[in-house]
Amino acid sequence: MADFVQTMKKWKRMCNAMCQDNEYTACDKCDLRYFGCPAIYEKECDNADWDRVEKVVVAWAAEHPEPVYPMWCEWLADKGVVDVARMPVDYSGGIVTEIKPSGKMYEPIPADIAQKLGIEPKEG
Repeated sequence: MADFVQTMKKWKRMCNAMCQDNEYTACDKCDLRYFGCPAIYEKECDNADWDRVEKVVVAWAAEHPEPVYPMWCEWLADKGVVDVARMPVDYSGGIVTEIKPSGKMYEPIPADIAQKLGIEPKEG
């Protein structure tokens, strides 16, 4: 059986994702709808098919990978605020070894980015 903690996290993510659409009909679309997972902690699960639960959860997680966001330094480099130097590692993008401020570092943050980050304008 796959790692218990990871499987439970995937199960929670699966339920949360399905509930974003409509929490009242989310379970109707779930492959575990007959398992009774919304109240699993209240049920006697002696005869539960845990292998099936694991397969459903792991299959859903494989189809819906968790988003991976860039590091701050990568995002700042993409915006031209800093320059980064990378040391190559295998076939990945490498690891960041140096971050240098660029000229944009000393320019005001663009309004659209500041609003998304919840940054208020300075007075005067």
